[in-house]
Amino acid sequence: MGEVRVEEYHQITIQEYMDIKEDLRRRLNHLAESFVAIGYRLKQIRDSEAYRQDGYENIFEFAEKELGLTKSPASRFMAINDRYSVGGNSMELRPEFIGLGKSRLSEMLTMDPEDYVLVTDKTSIKEIRELKHMEKDESAEPTKLQEVLLKEYESPRRREELQEIAKAKCIDDVKATVIPEGYRLMKKGILAIKFEEDKITVRTMGTSGVQELSWNEMLVEYSETFDLNAEDPWEAAYGSQEEETEPPQEKEKKPAKEEPMPVATSQQEEQIPGQTELEKDFPEYLPDDQRVEIPDTKRVEAPEIEEVGRRHKLKIAKMFFDAIADGTKTFELRKNDRNYMIGDILELREMMDGSPTGRELEKEVVYVLEGFRGLEEGYCILGIQ
Repeated sequence: MGEVRVEEYHQITIQEYMDIKEDLRRRLNHLAESFVAIGYRLKQIRDSEAYRQDGYENIFEFAEKELGLTKSPASRFMAINDRYSVGGNSMELRPEFIGLGKSRLSEMLTMDPEDYVLVTDKTSIKEIRELKHMEKDESAEPTKLQEVLLKEYESPRRREELQEIAKAKCIDDVKATVIPEGYRLMKKGILAIKFEEDKITVRTMGTSGVQELSWNEMLVEYSETFDLNAEDPWEAAYGSQEEETEPPQEKEKKPAKEEPMPVATSQQEEQIPGQTELEKDFPEYLPDDQRVEIPDTKRVEAPEIEEVGRRHKLKIAKMFFDAIADGTKTFELRKNDRNYMIGDILELREMMDGSPTGRELEKEVVYVLEGFRGLEEGYCILGIQ
């Protein structure tokens, strides 16, 4: 592969300025792939002061009038280029950040660069925010690796996993149990452990450098933390704990007259195809004047989902289920009657001919777009991964 050339600014001609403006507009239609390049182009106009050709006072006035970008997103584009481009000043994304996506890179802007080693394309936005919180927790005391393991497995739901680790006959069996999807992040206090197929990375927040462990070395840590020779390693570590039972609840009084429940229509169950990449990938970069206030009115439609905590059970037509399953559809258009939030989990249930097929998918909400011009009031677009 050839070397990536870091471009240098020069005084640009009027024609070059016009070409750059057109290039910016074109790239705004492909934001998922172009945010680093957009930041570079904005910096190019800023540093050459070419915006004065159109009578603007600064780059932010140019960005708002010409591109519909307010000061905050324009600044973020340029900051992303500073942080993630080759040489800090080019149109090329540094190789170590390829595949992370715009939402992760945006979230990482306020993260200690030394903690980037903990982030992969499988790291959720929620986990990145938790890592940043660990960075800022000045009250946290030094944490030992075994303390992280004890915290990770304290829930009775982890009991079976510990038993499987104890029965493992080889390292591959341990990997299959600990990281069935090839990645896992454990954390406590100021210590984070990233598990991957080929290595395990241990990072103490607020310090310099990282420690790398092999799976054999990590298995030793498991053995020193838990009695893997015990009949039940989990019980040996945490004691016998009975399942918590919920206190009996009083029966609700039946109203004198039952109100008929509204029936959900088929339109509520199926989604509308053909949404654009702009709304999905860069909602926070949209102009403020393109957002509208959605009144908090009482909804009379039957909700299309059930919610438990921040998990949502959603019906979805087969054609859309297949598109999400193969990765070509990375968003959902939904009526926002449940106040969707970043970090929510969608349990998507495939429907065909009005009945569930039994196929299900889980996706995490990484962006929520609502109140955007062209989007029907009361609806939102959910970016999912």
